[in-house]
Amino acid sequence: MAGHNERRLLKNLIGNYPYRDMVLPSDSYDGQNPLKVNIGMSLVQIINVDEKNQIITLNLWLTLSWMDKSLVWDPDEFGGLKEIHLNPKKVWKPDILLYSSADERFDATYHVNVIANYNGSVEWLPPGLVRSTCAIDVTHFPFDTQTCILKYGVWTYHGFLVDLDLAGADTSSFIENGEWVLMAMKANKTVQKYDCCDELYPDVKFYIFLRRRAMYYTVNIMIPCAVLSVLSLLSFLLPAETGEKLSFCVTILLSVIVFMLVLADILPSTSLSNPLLGKYFTCVLIMVAISVLMTITTINLSARHPNTHKMPKIVRKILLEWLPILLWMKQPGKVYKPLCASAERDKIAGQAQPGIELLENAPTYRDRRSNGSANQSGSYLNDVNLIGIKYANYTRDEREPMVDDGAKGPREKRSRELCLILEELRALNERHERQERDDQEIYDWKFASMVIDRLSLIVISLLTAIVTYKVLSSAPNYVEMENDG
Repeated sequence: MAGHNERRLLKNLIGNYPYRDMVLPSDSYDGQNPLKVNIGMSLVQIINVDEKNQIITLNLWLTLSWMDKSLVWDPDEFGGLKEIHLNPKKVWKPDILLYSSADERFDATYHVNVIANYNGSVEWLPPGLVRSTCAIDVTHFPFDTQTCILKYGVWTYHGFLVDLDLAGADTSSFIENGEWVLMAMKANKTVQKYDCCDELYPDVKFYIFLRRRAMYYTVNIMIPCAVLSVLSLLSFLLPAETGEKLSFCVTILLSVIVFMLVLADILPSTSLSNPLLGKYFTCVLIMVAISVLMTITTINLSARHPNTHKMPKIVRKILLEWLPILLWMKQPGKVYKPLCASAERDKIAGQAQPGIELLENAPTYRDRRSNGSANQSGSYLNDVNLIGIKYANYTRDEREPMVDDGAKGPREKRSRELCLILEELRALNERHERQERDDQEIYDWKFASMVIDRLSLIVISLLTAIVTYKVLSSAPNYVEMENDG
């Protein structure tokens, strides 16, 4: 009997009104008593938030209700039937659409049956997977909060015919999302006047407040980037002679660039704001680039030689005297090795030594040769092994007069041999001192490169700590992110 009563009711309600789906169920067209349509929304799930295209996809259903006096009946006449389900194409429905829709069909809701009650109240609950535009603000990404606005309104009826009233925003059936936290959902009604029309058009806006769960980006992007920035500091601890020092820095620089490319694929292509994570990556990239430049500088300094470079006085003052004091670096003492022990040098310095006086005052072999007379002949010193080293100016076959023929006594021979020995000692001493000066110059260049390394290590470490602190302190929901983790 229930089916029979329902068929009779459908025939009575639908059969007598062939244009029911097109006629507004209201007799007031003067704007005094417009048809009231209550609109509400139940949010079920956040499907996706596309930051790149700035589109949010939601699973929700609308709650629409209004009064239709043509759908009133007496339940006693139809076997106590108080409600009936009607085909949505057979009855009038408000053409409420999502103004901010990004769906290809524009209206993404599924048109389910309409529920009509015996007193004329009509309820319609169309569900749908809604794709709406959402202005994504990536300024604090990945510690950002977003507000998406869903604007619903009647498309063809103005406010004098159909008026909208709020029926609430429900989140009791919401399913948690792994990336976003639903902070709140609110709704309010507004009335707008468009330039095209004189009438007022009401609309209802649903505000969805979201907060991103930043743990994923922290673990997979920020921490690896921070590790790379710390590894760039370790390059300053490697010796400049290490061949892999520069390649190590360049590898870190390329790794940071790869992470920046991954980040660029996630964020929207906009110049309105620079994301927080992008700023952090840019700072890390700059610091790693500075590390590469300082590494090249230290390698260049350590490879310098006195034959090609001479250290300026101001550079020596800064790198070898002032900066080591500020950096708590102590340059080891001079590496010159004296010809004799220090105790013996003190003893020799306090006594008059005939050998030293002879070395300082004795004429050189060339002086004797230049002062020699034209008749000097007959006496030669050809055995160079007597002084332990060959004299470069003469060979065994050369014959050079040394003194007068008459001066051939043992005493004069010893004097000539002593002059040659003293001249060779003077040359050896000059060569040794020159080599020690060159070695000391090379050591100074190497120590200067060590000072640059230490200075770069301290400066880049401070910059890394400051940048990381600024990024975390400027994040609006960093504490909440820790609680979520």
